[in-house]
Amino acid sequence: MEELHESLMEARRRYLEKERLHREREQLKKEHKELCAKEQHYLEKLKEEQEDVEKLERMSLTNLFVTITGKKLEKVEQEKQEALEARLKWREAHQSAFEVEKEAEDLSKRITACGNPKAEYEGLYQRKKQFLISKGEEKGERLLKLSEKRSLLQAELVEINEAIHAGKSAMQSLEKASVSLTSAENWGALDMLGGGLLTTAVKHSRVDDADTAIHTAQRHLRKFANEIEDLGNHYDINLRISGGLTVGDYFLDGLLVDWFVQNKIQSSHEEVREIRKKTCEALLDLESLQRQFATEENQLTEEMDHIVRYT
Repeated sequence: MEELHESLMEARRRYLEKERLHREREQLKKEHKELCAKEQHYLEKLKEEQEDVEKLERMSLTNLFVTITGKKLEKVEQEKQEALEARLKWREAHQSAFEVEKEAEDLSKRITACGNPKAEYEGLYQRKKQFLISKGEEKGERLLKLSEKRSLLQAELVEINEAIHAGKSAMQSLEKASVSLTSAENWGALDMLGGGLLTTAVKHSRVDDADTAIHTAQRHLRKFANEIEDLGNHYDINLRISGGLTVGDYFLDGLLVDWFVQNKIQSSHEEVREIRKKTCEALLDLESLQRQFATEENQLTEEMDHIVRYT
């Protein structure tokens, strides 16, 4: 009976894991579609802006008039900034779409590796049920119910642990971005005082470092937010994560443009700090939930062991 019980619980665990992976893959497919649409939008926008720049740089009667009135240079700079903004947003969407597609492919491999645990579980469940009925043991029925409850708790814990891991990874990336932005602010202050080309180069280098860190954070935050949303949608869990934080609250659209185009390093740094604070609060809530579920799982395991040993 004990061997049958262990096989049943293992099949149940793999079945719940496969269901979770399916949900995660479907969410990634949805995100990939949205990112591809965004990528195409900014690619078209980039082409339009580049054409505008080229038109302004060609001489014509209108162009000559604008040049004479002193507005041409200003207009060209504006169009160049808009082209750069479109390029940055296209690059971010392109890179994110590639990464999301790769994640979905990896999930497909994991799903295939799971086999068909649902059919295995259902077969083992019927065998166990018939065995208990034939024995007429009420404790056996109780053991089966406890096992089901523990399996669900274990599946929830897996998802909570994955969310915590993604959240902590995001926190590390946000911390790296914060350090780089602090350095960029300091070098930027020197730059304003006439620090020269070297100072400007160092400032831009720190912003590049922050760009890399924030892109990595974006990837982890996306997974973090999706895991939280999935927990709330598919399990009987009352999630009050950071006062009703939504998936959209984590995305950093426009932040890179602030750094590179508008040069608002300080305001961008404040936004990174705010997102880091929200992520930290959400992690504390999840870790509390993790401890609660782990305690419940241990209690169920102890009760099950007692039934097996003394029945």
